[in-house]
Amino acid sequence: MRKELNVERLFGGQPLLSPQGSSWESGVTFNAAAVHLALTDENLPAIRALLGRGEEPREIVALHYRARPSEDPGFPFTRSYVGVSVHEPDLTPIRRFEAPVLSPEEPYEALGSEDPRVIRFDDAWWMVYCGVAPLDDPQDPKRTWVGSLCVARSEDLVNWTKCGVAEGLSGDVPGAHSNKDGVLFPDRIDGKAVMLHRPMAGHHRDWGTNLAVADGPAGPYEDLGWVHGPQRNDGYVASWCGAGATPIALGRGRYLSIEHTGNYLPEHRRKYVLDAFLYDFERGDLRRPETLVAARLDDFMRPETEFEVKGPFADSVGNVLFCCGAYVYDGWLYLVYGGGDSFILAARVRLAELLCALEERALVAA
Repeated sequence: MRKELNVERLFGGQPLLSPQGSSWESGVTFNAAAVHLALTDENLPAIRALLGRGEEPREIVALHYRARPSEDPGFPFTRSYVGVSVHEPDLTPIRRFEAPVLSPEEPYEALGSEDPRVIRFDDAWWMVYCGVAPLDDPQDPKRTWVGSLCVARSEDLVNWTKCGVAEGLSGDVPGAHSNKDGVLFPDRIDGKAVMLHRPMAGHHRDWGTNLAVADGPAGPYEDLGWVHGPQRNDGYVASWCGAGATPIALGRGRYLSIEHTGNYLPEHRRKYVLDAFLYDFERGDLRRPETLVAARLDDFMRPETEFEVKGPFADSVGNVLFCCGAYVYDGWLYLVYGGGDSFILAARVRLAELLCALEERALVAA
């Protein structure tokens, strides 16, 4: 039996961000990207825009999170928006913007802008998110929407220009299956922008993580195929997986990636847990994505607390951990995650401890 990692839930397990107000974020707030901004010339425009006038520039963390209103008249379900909040490097709150930085206004995201992941790539900030559009499918009347991976660009993490649907990832074809969990690696690999994504073709149990490449973050992309599937567990009816936070560069072509596995329990309740992956692009072959996983540590964090297990609101899904943001600070890997599809929570684990656990598994696999 493997040794459990010492994962520390921050702020006493209480939410970092909760629903507030009476409009776009009054229902649920969850699934936040996390960008750690050191005090550098490159980061100054974003730091100044996030802190606002009169604030002395300093090291901060920006969270771009998904939010839904408690009511959304005229729509089949409440739409998702993207908000932003600003924090100290240890996630102590500084400010929270009143208005969303991304709203579901375009046809390809008329029903929501979901689950942002944010990264600095080349000379700009890029957000990959899921745009949800209505779908009239005569072959399957119950299928009323399609999710497509979309891209936006920013100079300061506050003002965003939408680039539209990323072509080549299935969701851009009318009536095709949805595609979610798009996450860019922070560096060019073999001269390409590289994205993890999850095509939602077939049954839940068929969903796994794919890899795609493009000349730039906006695409168009070439899907290179399957990277990995979920760890199978006899206690679940079905399991599936997808990418999570932006991978963290470790040097020598290696990256740490925090991802997730979704499971259906026998009574058809869901359970989402967090996994850790070690990708190695020096030992693996980009054109054979299945060779890139050097090690994996499944189910290292699972829903346990009240804010993770319970789903108290109409749009909640209880028993869920979903991490869209992670960064390293002072030797800790900070995890920012949605709990119960309702709140934004935070935890941390010693980076060295997690990497040691992955290295042990890499040695066994070798």
